Amino acid sequence: MGRILGIDVGDRRTGVAVSDVVGIACRPLTVIEETDRQALGSEVLRIAAEHEATAVVVGIPRPLRGGDSRQAARSREVVGLLRNTATIPIVTWDERFTTKLARELKPGTGHADAVAAAFMLQNYLDAKWGTS
Repeated sequence: MGRILGIDVGDRRTGVAVSDVVGIACRPLTVIEETDRQALGSEVLRIAAEHEATAVVVGIPRPLRGGDSRQAARSREVVGLLRNTATIPIVTWDERFTTKLARELKPGTGHADAVAAAFMLQNYLDAKWGTS
């Protein structure tokens, strides 16, 4: 299967998480402090290559009331950039409430972004294995 990278795109920081080789569990990895979307995409792909990721899962914050949000549009912009340059699959996944949960665990730290990415990626892995 191979490792899967999960990213939680933010305005200033993007959290990154990585799965184990089997794709069952994951952990927070790092936070990318980059506001330029092109540079962010390049850094995500560099990290994916470094960890020999077989896919990247990008969290999309879907509003509860439906419709769209500014952050969801930004995340989809990053997805488009990644899909135009990546040689591995780029998948989207609902990331509702992951940032809130992460901030409750790591209040006031940039690490909350990587924890949010790990929550989102773990949700994806659980659904993939049918354990959610």
